Amino acid sequence: MINVSLLVDKERKVGFEIRGHADFAEHGSDIVCSAVTILAYACVNTLDKYATEVEFVDDGDLLRLFSPDKSDEIDVVFDYFATGVETLLGNYSDYVKLNYKET
Repeated sequence: MINVSLLVDKERKVGFEIRGHADFAEHGSDIVCSAVTILAYACVNTLDKYATEVEFVDDGDLLRLFSPDKSDEIDVVFDYFATGVETLLGNYSDYVKLNYKET
Protein backbone atom coordinates (compact mmCIF):
# COMPACT_ATOMS: atom_id res chain seq x y z
CA MET A 1 0.00 0.00 0.00
CA ILE A 2 1.13 3.56 -0.74
CA ASN A 3 0.87 5.78 2.32
CA VAL A 4 0.54 9.46 1.49
CA SER A 5 0.77 12.03 4.27
CA LEU A 6 -0.15 15.61 3.45
CA LEU A 7 1.93 17.87 5.65
CA VAL A 8 -0.08 20.75 7.10
CA ASP A 9 0.81 23.79 9.18
CA LYS A 10 -2.20 25.53 10.69
CA GLU A 11 -4.53 24.03 8.05
CA ARG A 12 -2.24 25.13 5.18
CA LYS A 13 -0.67 22.37 3.08
CA VAL A 14 3.12 22.68 3.12
CA GLY A 15 4.21 19.36 1.64
CA PHE A 16 3.79 15.63 1.50
CA GLU A 17 5.48 12.33 2.30
CA ILE A 18 5.01 9.14 0.32
CA ARG A 19 6.06 5.66 1.44
CA GLY A 20 5.38 2.16 0.21
CA HIS A 21 4.24 0.52 -2.99
CA ALA A 22 0.73 -0.09 -4.28
CA ASP A 23 1.30 -3.71 -5.34
CA PHE A 24 -1.58 -3.27 -7.79
CA ALA A 25 0.48 -4.92 -10.55
CA GLU A 26 4.03 -6.10 -11.09
CA HIS A 27 6.86 -3.58 -10.87
CA GLY A 28 7.02 -1.48 -14.02
CA SER A 29 3.33 -2.07 -14.85
CA ASP A 30 1.71 -0.67 -11.72
CA ILE A 31 -0.62 2.14 -12.80
CA VAL A 32 -1.36 3.18 -9.21
CA CYS A 33 2.32 3.68 -8.39
CA SER A 34 2.76 5.50 -11.68
CA ALA A 35 -0.15 7.83 -10.94
CA VAL A 36 1.15 8.77 -7.49
CA THR A 37 4.67 9.22 -8.83
CA ILE A 38 3.63 11.54 -11.66
CA LEU A 39 1.49 13.60 -9.28
CA ALA A 40 4.44 13.95 -6.91
CA TYR A 41 7.00 14.86 -9.56
CA ALA A 42 4.64 17.29 -11.28
CA CYS A 43 4.38 19.07 -7.93
CA VAL A 44 8.14 19.02 -7.37
CA ASN A 45 8.85 20.46 -10.80
CA THR A 46 6.07 23.06 -10.60
CA LEU A 47 7.04 24.14 -7.10
CA ASP A 48 10.52 24.90 -8.43
CA LYS A 49 8.94 27.82 -10.32
CA TYR A 50 7.25 29.41 -7.30
CA ALA A 51 9.14 28.57 -4.11
CA THR A 52 12.58 29.69 -3.03
CA GLU A 53 12.88 27.27 -0.12
CA VAL A 54 12.16 23.64 -1.01
CA GLU A 55 13.21 20.47 0.75
CA PHE A 56 13.04 17.38 -1.47
CA VAL A 57 14.03 13.79 -0.67
CA ASP A 58 13.64 10.70 -2.82
CA ASP A 59 15.80 7.98 -1.33
CA GLY A 60 13.86 4.97 -2.61
CA ASP A 61 12.09 4.54 0.74
CA LEU A 62 10.65 8.01 1.19
CA LEU A 63 9.59 10.68 -1.25
CA ARG A 64 9.20 13.93 0.69
CA LEU A 65 8.48 17.46 -0.48
CA PHE A 66 8.28 20.42 1.89
CA SER A 67 8.21 24.18 1.45
CA PRO A 68 7.53 26.74 4.18
CA ASP A 69 7.13 29.47 1.53
CA LYS A 70 3.69 31.06 1.26
CA SER A 71 1.93 32.15 -1.90
CA ASP A 72 -1.31 31.50 -3.73
CA GLU A 73 0.62 29.59 -6.42
CA ILE A 74 2.23 27.27 -3.87
CA ASP A 75 -1.16 26.62 -2.27
CA VAL A 76 -2.51 25.64 -5.70
CA VAL A 77 0.40 23.23 -6.26
CA PHE A 78 -0.29 21.38 -3.01
CA ASP A 79 -4.06 21.47 -3.59
CA TYR A 80 -3.47 19.92 -7.03
CA PHE A 81 -1.52 17.08 -5.42
CA ALA A 82 -4.19 16.52 -2.74
CA THR A 83 -6.98 16.51 -5.33
CA GLY A 84 -5.08 14.02 -7.46
CA VAL A 85 -4.58 11.62 -4.55
CA GLU A 86 -8.21 12.02 -3.46
CA THR A 87 -9.26 11.18 -7.03
CA LEU A 88 -7.17 8.00 -6.93
CA LEU A 89 -8.88 6.98 -3.70
CA GLY A 90 -12.17 6.85 -5.59
CA ASN A 91 -11.06 3.74 -7.49
CA TYR A 92 -7.94 2.49 -5.74
CA SER A 93 -8.52 2.91 -2.00
CA ASP A 94 -7.24 -0.62 -1.41
CA TYR A 95 -3.83 0.52 -2.70
CA VAL A 96 -3.49 4.13 -1.51
CA LYS A 97 -4.02 5.60 1.95
CA LEU A 98 -4.21 9.36 2.60
CA ASN A 99 -3.76 11.07 5.92
CA TYR A 100 -2.86 14.51 7.22
CA LYS A 101 0.16 15.19 9.38
CA GLU A 102 0.70 18.39 11.35
CA THR A 103 4.26 19.75 11.04
